[in-house]
Amino acid sequence: MLKLTIGFSHNPRVEPLADGTVKPEGIDLRFTFINPGDLFYRNLKDEAFDVSEMSISGFSMTKERGDGSRWLWSGLPVFLSKAFMWLNLYVNAGAGIKDLGDFSGKRVGIPDYSMTAALWMRAVMKELYGIQPREIVWYNGRTPDYSHGGELGLNEAPPPGIQLHWLTKEQSLDVMLDRGELDAAFGVAPRSDRGPTETIDRHGGTAMEGNPRVHRLFKDFGRQLMTDYFRKTGVLPVNHMVFVKNNVLQKEPWAAMELLRAFQRSKEVAYERAGKAAGGYLLFWQDDLRRQTEAFGDDPYPVGLAANRKMLEILLRGSAEQGLTKGNVRPENLFYSTTWDT
Repeated sequence: MLKLTIGFSHNPRVEPLADGTVKPEGIDLRFTFINPGDLFYRNLKDEAFDVSEMSISGFSMTKERGDGSRWLWSGLPVFLSKAFMWLNLYVNAGAGIKDLGDFSGKRVGIPDYSMTAALWMRAVMKELYGIQPREIVWYNGRTPDYSHGGELGLNEAPPPGIQLHWLTKEQSLDVMLDRGELDAAFGVAPRSDRGPTETIDRHGGTAMEGNPRVHRLFKDFGRQLMTDYFRKTGVLPVNHMVFVKNNVLQKEPWAAMELLRAFQRSKEVAYERAGKAAGGYLLFWQDDLRRQTEAFGDDPYPVGLAANRKMLEILLRGSAEQGLTKGNVRPENLFYSTTWDT
């Protein structure tokens, strides 16, 4: 039995794998659950797990920024997180922002410039509104010592042509937004799933809900924006993937496909559970499911490279345009070779 440590955020599509309902053949997975910001920081700094969930943006950057002694990982085309956290944008009431089209020239706070959520936000603004990243002044909410971008060297070599400021440890995005020092920001609400690294995402104690100085940008939590983007591009943005350490796959190359199949089965069981749970509480859950299916298809979380190729190509092109990578990363570069035909 191959025993592997695995780091993941809490995710209903992974629960059947974590609780043992789904068991990969010949593999014993020992789960540790950590919120994504802390998990990805630990991956970049300490490489703590044999298998882990990881930011696609951060993972693609390691392909160019690794020195051959760390970040020796191979990806699996497993995409079970579409956490549109940037759609939780708050804006200062005096900033004159009504939609994403008003962001040109604004001061925008984000937890990490390199994070996949921020990459997608910039890609959507360009696709739907023609706004380039260089037209915005960016503020990195995490300090260089406790950020993904800091571990990847963005504080020393910022993206060309990008105005990127780093907050000090005394500053926080919520306070700056409330004071009008930022025009918009996401990642400003306090988290209930704090991990062991308390200093990654700091919060200054500012209330967001009911605060007359700030308000949510998207009253529908971004449903219409994502529908418009999907209709135009044919893709739903994905934030996270899965990697396996190369030293594991060098000894046990079969493990890549067995893990991929296990994640696929786990997702299918989660879909079944979701239907039963929704029917037990929501009166008209079938209508919500029908609306989602009509808008985005039967399976919003497809596993495998073929079904996600266009999405990955858009993401990697955006990464290069935004100065995170040099444009040398292709979808196949991210994944273990036995998964290329999936």
